[in-house]
Amino acid sequence: MKKIVMLFAGLLILLCGALASADTLYIPASVDTVMEEAYAGDEGFDRLILPPGILEIGRNAFRGCGFDAVYLPPSLMVLGENAFDSDVTIYVCPDSPVERELYRQGRAYTPLLLPDSVTILNDGTEIVPGGQAAMQVTVEPARSDTAHLIWSSSDESVATVSAQGVVTGVGEGTAVIRAETLAGVSGSVAVTVAGRKSVCRALLVANVNYYGETARWNGGDIELLREMFASVNAPNGEPWQVTVMYDLYDTRMEAAIRDTFADTREGDVSLIHISSHGFLLLRNEGIGVRMSRGSEMTYITYPMLKEWTDKYIRGDTVLFLETCYAGAAIYPGYGKPFRAEGCYVLGACDTFEHCYSYNGQYNYFVRWLTTGVGSMAADSNKDGAVSLGELQAYTYERGSKVNAGTSDSPYHQLSVAYPVDSDYILFLRK
Repeated sequence: MKKIVMLFAGLLILLCGALASADTLYIPASVDTVMEEAYAGDEGFDRLILPPGILEIGRNAFRGCGFDAVYLPPSLMVLGENAFDSDVTIYVCPDSPVERELYRQGRAYTPLLLPDSVTILNDGTEIVPGGQAAMQVTVEPARSDTAHLIWSSSDESVATVSAQGVVTGVGEGTAVIRAETLAGVSGSVAVTVAGRKSVCRALLVANVNYYGETARWNGGDIELLREMFASVNAPNGEPWQVTVMYDLYDTRMEAAIRDTFADTREGDVSLIHISSHGFLLLRNEGIGVRMSRGSEMTYITYPMLKEWTDKYIRGDTVLFLETCYAGAAIYPGYGKPFRAEGCYVLGACDTFEHCYSYNGQYNYFVRWLTTGVGSMAADSNKDGAVSLGELQAYTYERGSKVNAGTSDSPYHQLSVAYPVDSDYILFLRK
């Protein structure tokens, strides 16, 4: 016998009333037919989960419900005209009967192979308040989609989770993190938040008085960065603790890192931004930052900088480099000192590129960086956070449009990052 949802004498028979959870409407597994206009105009839900054995959906069945997206199982044989609103994104199993029906109707859709099972591998994960952990999933079949997983936390006062599955600790306790497909198949793990809340510090360094010249643009960088850090929160949800220093040569740079970050612990985030000249000496493989000590030039190599961060910093190290040849800090051909666990790097340009100032007021890269963060313009997935990968993509796109050379020999300033496409969160909307 058919199990149906139908409209009878103006009375909507809701066979799934007990299965309506939060903003999701679950049609029971026993139902194989939803009659025409069964849920038309019901705006009480944001999502629809159809059972894997559904066979028929009638005309106008869910019209006016306001769903953003829906997945139609491969079992569906009959889909009535205008069953969903025209702006609903429809996902279907490739080569299924309903895909052919949608094609016949001229209705836009996206083929999608959804997992039959979802397993999150991070069970038992512990983080501190403000700490982060990226959830890792396996699915069956292995080639099925994971980009459309819907992530949720059972208690956002304990932990939140981004659309990409990055969990951030909020307060002590345990939260269940769930990853669910558009068809309702899900996996979950428990994440515990305990211990000391993380601390996020930033050291902003500008080399302004440079060997007989005044590098005003590096000083301008600091002013833009001050405004940026004041306008957003750190990954722990609190304001950044910012220290600003100028004209640091080798021994003073080590002392500044020691004094700023010496009491850091695991789970803390320590960010260093350097606005200065860079240098690249191929013969002796000298790569790093130029600093001036009066009339004397000093050089801070990236291996030296890495030695100091390892010595004084516990937790994550984030390095922003507004210097020529910044890519050498992570480029394999030059020792890649900052390609290491716990290090996150954003450089203004690649190894053989230069950085450029904008009208002598500040540097291009810092202008793009501060715009992308301060206005959250770099937040491409609109989750209220800016990750390393998002910020690199934002600055790279703008650098690709600046030609500092000629039409015959174009020269751009293309940012680099390590890890590539990282979803490591750097800034949160205030």
